Parts: sequence; structure tokens; C-alpha cells
Amino acid sequence: MEIGTFENINRKKWNEVLEKAKNATVFHTLEWLEIQKKIFGMEEMLLFSKDCIFPIFIKRKGPFTIYGSPVPETGSLYGGPLCCSVEGYLKTLNFFKRLGLFSSLFIKTPNNFDISIFEKECIVEPVGNYILDLKKSEEELWRNLNKKTRNAIRKAKKSGIKVEFCDSSYLDEYYEMVKEVSQRGSIVPLPKEFMKEVLDSQIGKLLLAFYKDKPVAGGIFLTFKNTVTYWDGASYSKYRSYQPSNLLQWELIIWAKENYSYYDLGGAGIPRITRFKKGWGGKYVEYYRVYKEGIIAKFARMIYQKLRVYPAISKFFRS
Repeated sequence: MEIGTFENINRKKWNEVLEKAKNATVFHTLEWLEIQKKIFGMEEMLLFSKDCIFPIFIKRKGPFTIYGSPVPETGSLYGGPLCCSVEGYLKTLNFFKRLGLFSSLFIKTPNNFDISIFEKECIVEPVGNYILDLKKSEEELWRNLNKKTRNAIRKAKKSGIKVEFCDSSYLDEYYEMVKEVSQRGSIVPLPKEFMKEVLDSQIGKLLLAFYKDKPVAGGIFLTFKNTVTYWDGASYSKYRSYQPSNLLQWELIIWAKENYSYYDLGGAGIPRITRFKKGWGGKYVEYYRVYKEGIIAKFARMIYQKLRVYPAISKFFRS
């Protein structure tokens, strides 16, 4: 197993593993990882061999060191090693066999990952998600929506909501919605500069719902191989009764099924969000948070998980 940086990594070898690994995601691509480094200024540690890649960023806060794949609060939904054999996964884990008291390894696996590889030596937490099979016909996709979701789409159409793809010149208007949602939920939004990099790189697409020519809901969707992933979404509460977010999702699905096979709804760990995402008729799957940590680092993580609801804590961690 070799250790590389963006300056010396064997990009051909990395991309060859990325191409053949069944659980590969956009968050494993060098293009995505380089955007993260640019925005958050983290130190990279890229482990690779002929049949395995493992993107890691190193985050240091005081005496603590986190080896994150991804580092929490930095925008990646998934990470972790991608290997073509069980032996490859064991080698990556063995790389972190001895961690200091203040050090920790954090991984968020892709969906449907064989977690038995990590269960013996790590703490494992399942997280729910929904994946929509876009190979079904439009009629079948519509039938599979729950009744409330179908009615919300009809309401949005009757209210005059229009949905369009937009370029990053609309990002300022979208980000105003992001800020309102963040204030309502007492969370720290991802940096606007991050979103602009994602859109300008063509990794992501911005879809907006308009009411009388005013953007009232939107989302950023990432594309990679045969999958579209719901990365970020926002809307104005003032226009919620017009159901713009529902029509936006439906129009995204209709567009995506022309070129992609699956729609990943991006996690469903919060009850209110789970209800919304379940309504689209997708298959329930799980991905996993994986922790391997020193004793003091474990104690610090438990405290952080209780306090992360406070924006100042998330902002401090991300800085």
C-alpha cells in the first residue's frame, strides 16, 4: 500500500480501481477530493495499490487527529476504501492498527457495503437511505409514489411552479434559501464557494423551482457513472404550501431516468427528512458510519455528537 498526495498520486492507477470497484462514488474521485482540499484546506493522505484506493483527509484540532474518509462536516456523503478483494480491505484497516489515545479513524461507507469487514475491530452504526430504480417506466415510478407525494406534485403544477436547470450564476439566489433553511434548523451550511466549485466543475447540477419567476426551492444533484445523488436542497418556507420541492424532485427523476439507472436520495437519518424521501418509492438501504479510535478520542466524539446541534460547534469543527 502506497501513500500519495495530489501532486504525486498515480492518477491512472487510482482511476482504474475507481472504474472497476462496485461501490465507487463521486466522493472517491480525485476531482471531488481536490475541490474539498481547496475549500477546507485539509491535508490529504491517499492510500492506493493496484486493487485498492482509500482517500483520507487529516484533520487536527488541538491534541486530536482525525483520519477522515470523509472528515465530518465537509460535504461528502460517502467515503472509505474501495478494494477489489477482501484482502485489500484488511490491508487498509491494518494501516490503522495502532492509533494513539487522541487519534481516530472515521469512515462513511457507500450503500450496501459489506460491513462484516469492519465489524470485528471497529464501532459500526447503520444509517438509512433510499435508492430509486430509474430503469422503471415513468408510469411505474408514478404509481410507486405514495398518495401524499403525488398530490403534492399535482398541487405544485396547479400553482404554476416551473422547474429548470440553472448554472452557477443563480447560486446567490439559491444560497439565500440555504441560509434560511440553516437558520430554521440551527445548522451551519456548506460554504457557497464549495457549491460553486461543484457546479462549475460539472460534477453537480443546480435545479431550481420558480414561482412567478422567483426561485422558491432548489437542489444540487451530483452525477457519477449510472447514479444521480441528491447532495443539497433548500426552499423558502413562505412558499411551502405550493409544494415546489415535490415537483422539483419529480422533474429531476424524469430527467435522470433518461441517462442514469439509480437515484440516491442522499441519506435518511432524520425522521422528517425520512418521511419525505420514503414517499418517492425507493428501496430502503443502509450505509455505515465506522469508527476506530483511541480512548480519549472516543470520549471526545461522544461529547461532540451531543453538542453538534449547536451551530458554533459545527463551525468550530469545520474551521
